[in-house]
Amino acid sequence: MRFFYYQLVKSTQDLAKEYLLNQKDSAAFIARGQSAGYGKSGRNFYSPQNTGLYLSVALPEFTLIPAKQNLLTPAIAVKVVQILKHNFPNRDFRVKWVNDIYLKNRKIAGILTENTINGLVVGIGINISTQNFPVALKQKAGSIQADFDFEKLGKQVIKAIVKATETYQTGDFLPTYRQFSNLIGKKVTLKLGKQDITGKVVDFDDQGRMVLKTHREQTSYGSGEVIKVQMN
Repeated sequence: MRFFYYQLVKSTQDLAKEYLLNQKDSAAFIARGQSAGYGKSGRNFYSPQNTGLYLSVALPEFTLIPAKQNLLTPAIAVKVVQILKHNFPNRDFRVKWVNDIYLKNRKIAGILTENTINGLVVGIGINISTQNFPVALKQKAGSIQADFDFEKLGKQVIKAIVKATETYQTGDFLPTYRQFSNLIGKKVTLKLGKQDITGKVVDFDDQGRMVLKTHREQTSYGSGEVIKVQMN
């Protein structure tokens, strides 16, 4: 594994994807800040310098097993939450299916997995000591509110990501994922293409799909975005 450290970049995810175009060694790109960081659906991820950890791992020639693809991001989320719980004890970190990590009902981290023809890129942004969020994020985003060792935490997260990519297909992490979920038992609205589906989250199946019970049926969903959660 090669490690590349930066003070400020546009996007670690873009650096990792560019690297995969002509390199065969695994590599990690770790930055103290991003000027154009992004997450799912290309949405901007606020990444001010020296307040968080922003990194992407490039794994060349990684082959994603199609039948197991929905397990990958949840497996990474479990490993990362375990690292966060170890480094920042007495905090109730939660996973919002499929790629966000929450603390006190606010998003503090996001995971982005991108499978390319040259390999896999896994990116993560974690708000650790961030305080001043843009107005549009003030009601949704949060941070751990703690000091941290940038290089130490970065290497732990990278190791966790790599481990998850090696073991995700077993599904052994699913009981822990269910424990970490902030959605089981909640009424949610899932956006799937142009359709909005409202129902109660009753489980995550053995393929990592969200099991949603509506007034008509119970269905497993492997894609989509939870756009609304009814708080108890």
